[in-house]
Amino acid sequence: MLVVGGLATGLVLTYATPDSLDAPTELSATALSPTSVKLAWHGSDDVDSYVVKVGADRALTKARTTKVPAKGTSVTLADLGATTPGIDQFYRIDAIRDGKVRSSRTARFTLKPGALTGVRIRQTTADGVRVSWKKVENARQFDVTIARDKAFAKKVLSVRTLRGSHTFVSRGLAAATTYWLRVRPVNGDQVGANAKPVSFRTMPRQTSFKVGTWNVCSEKCSGYAGRARIGAAFFNANKIDIFGLQESGGQRVGRTTNAIWSGGTQKFVRAKGGAEARYIFYRPKLFTQLSGSYFAIGDGRHTTWAKFRVKATGRIFYFVDIHLDNGKGNDSHRSREMNVVLAHMAGINDKGLPVIYAGDFNSGKHRGADSPGVKMRAAGMTDSVDLVKNPVNAQFNTSYPDGGTPRSGAHVDHIFVSKEFTVLSWKQLVRLSGGSYARPAVSDHNALSAVVALDAEAKKLGEPTAVTTVAGLATPAP
Repeated sequence: MLVVGGLATGLVLTYATPDSLDAPTELSATALSPTSVKLAWHGSDDVDSYVVKVGADRALTKARTTKVPAKGTSVTLADLGATTPGIDQFYRIDAIRDGKVRSSRTARFTLKPGALTGVRIRQTTADGVRVSWKKVENARQFDVTIARDKAFAKKVLSVRTLRGSHTFVSRGLAAATTYWLRVRPVNGDQVGANAKPVSFRTMPRQTSFKVGTWNVCSEKCSGYAGRARIGAAFFNANKIDIFGLQESGGQRVGRTTNAIWSGGTQKFVRAKGGAEARYIFYRPKLFTQLSGSYFAIGDGRHTTWAKFRVKATGRIFYFVDIHLDNGKGNDSHRSREMNVVLAHMAGINDKGLPVIYAGDFNSGKHRGADSPGVKMRAAGMTDSVDLVKNPVNAQFNTSYPDGGTPRSGAHVDHIFVSKEFTVLSWKQLVRLSGGSYARPAVSDHNALSAVVALDAEAKKLGEPTAVTTVAGLATPAP
């Protein structure tokens, strides 16, 4: 019973409860152009209007607003601003009824990138290319595809740049080879059209030479003279052009090393200045030695270096013969020695000329601590085995002091090169008889070789562009 106006009555009054105001759901965004997008959502039947807010940050602090009538569940915004590089856009749909507001989640979209034009080949080298194009609206990355044919079907290399620079540099291409290149802009999940492809031809290779290194165990292992003759013949047969030896005799058997490893079919000459069991040999037909010496690095060890000029091109480089402290637990020793080596060579090579560090580092990536490798990479050096696609015999351990034929890929010997070098091939020179090492064993280490190129100095191509591979793009295969 309800009392109305002080009188009792049997009349019962009921009131309709207003429907709750639902937030818009099922948001979708369809980019239409570099400046337009269609936004859609699922709404309610009982609203006064919708307010669409779009801005460049998730909080929508500087959002533009658009009012949509009650029955509308989509809107096309045709005058959004393009940016260079592209950015994420954020939006929210507010349902309005009787002054009340229910908001959707905040969603994201990206606009289509603009057309890419003005692709130009700026420079080529024997192994690389630098290309540029005009800036593109809404592009934050670019897909670059390089192939051996105009149909982009042969030897395809496809990568995505990590940043929005409109210049691209690539190395690792084949010399004296014609390539086709195309580029398309990317803005988040929006991918633009490919620009018109362009062709280019890499320069001919001017010179290349084969670098070697070998720890020959002259004094610790017996029968050195006989083993050294086999080793020297092996290097001559493998057409090594310049190499460093470790544990090569020092004062006691240094004369034996010099006599056996000099000459041969390659007509090797020992570089002046080497000592303390680290010697460098080279072919005078290819190189002129300019200077050389050795220095102490601590722990009773020394490092030998030599400075050469390549006769074919005039390029000057340093060869540094390394042998660091051994023992799995002596990483701190090797770290200290490597600091001395790098600091001393920085003073000798004060003009930042190309440099090769080769030898027995007694360390590698297979160890928990690899201070020499870390320090070399921090100094801008790269292990040559990491610069080739198909290294030969990389599965063998470079050292086997306990005999056998270990194949875990543990490398303590390395050939590191500075960025001026192009590494064309890498090979561990393994003497095999069937599946085992041939007898007699020349050393308790295997020799390493790498074919490198150092063309005549020209205008610098620039650092290779940082890239990544993306699902749906072809994997690199230059």
